[in-house]
Amino acid sequence: MSAATAVPLPFSPGHVSSVAERVAFRDFAGAAWEGHAAPVSRVLTRMPALRGHELDAARTDLIAAHAYLTTEEGPLHPRELIRDLRTGEGRLLPYAGCLASALRRLPSYRGVALRGGDVASPEPAVGALLQEPGPISALAKPTALPAGATVRYAIWSITGRKVRQLLDRPAGSPEAYDEIVFVPGTGFRVLGVRTVPAGPSVVLLRELPGNATAYMDGAEELSGLDLKALAHLEAALAAKPSVGEGQGWPERCAGPVGQGAG
Repeated sequence: MSAATAVPLPFSPGHVSSVAERVAFRDFAGAAWEGHAAPVSRVLTRMPALRGHELDAARTDLIAAHAYLTTEEGPLHPRELIRDLRTGEGRLLPYAGCLASALRRLPSYRGVALRGGDVASPEPAVGALLQEPGPISALAKPTALPAGATVRYAIWSITGRKVRQLLDRPAGSPEAYDEIVFVPGTGFRVLGVRTVPAGPSVVLLRELPGNATAYMDGAEELSGLDLKALAHLEAALAAKPSVGEGQGWPERCAGPVGQGAG
């Protein structure tokens, strides 16, 4: 969907959570708080650089990110967060604000990220700007794709955040996929749509820096940066990674991008 969305984007790039947001998020988390606080504390002990100069603020922010990544049901589930932000209800804005603040603490990922989808939404025009008020998750280009849904979006990431280190896994625990999370409000430019033999066509996107979204919407001519990103994406799709067995796409790593997408 165009940048002229019905629901205003709640945060600008680089959002830092406020005291009020952190207090409201903790109150909202309620009984679930301690279940996320314990693993986050272990992560901060191992990687003190994540906390910066404000331990309490960092801990609350990272608890929000941990909740987004691990909650399987209830009001902290990513589905509830994204629904709230897409409708503009605003009840979960403190949660989203702390999540956005947490992501700036994590390392960035430059490369191809893939997002799945079963149902083909209307194909966006080349040059269109897709923006989400909430977070967008994808997978760093894997050697084998998850089972189930097919690839719907191929994204050239420049500041998507690596979240593996925030997951408190036992030593030696196998991790099939690396998740990349784009901060709420990230803009993506449509570089093209490619038809594949089976499944929905693949929408090729370039992540835009926050200050680019104001003037990139609707300009059909691709820039030099667009063309470089497009070449990387097409090479990744040409490699045709195999489909794995068993583990499917995480729910938050599949679905439409852009408000109003089908």
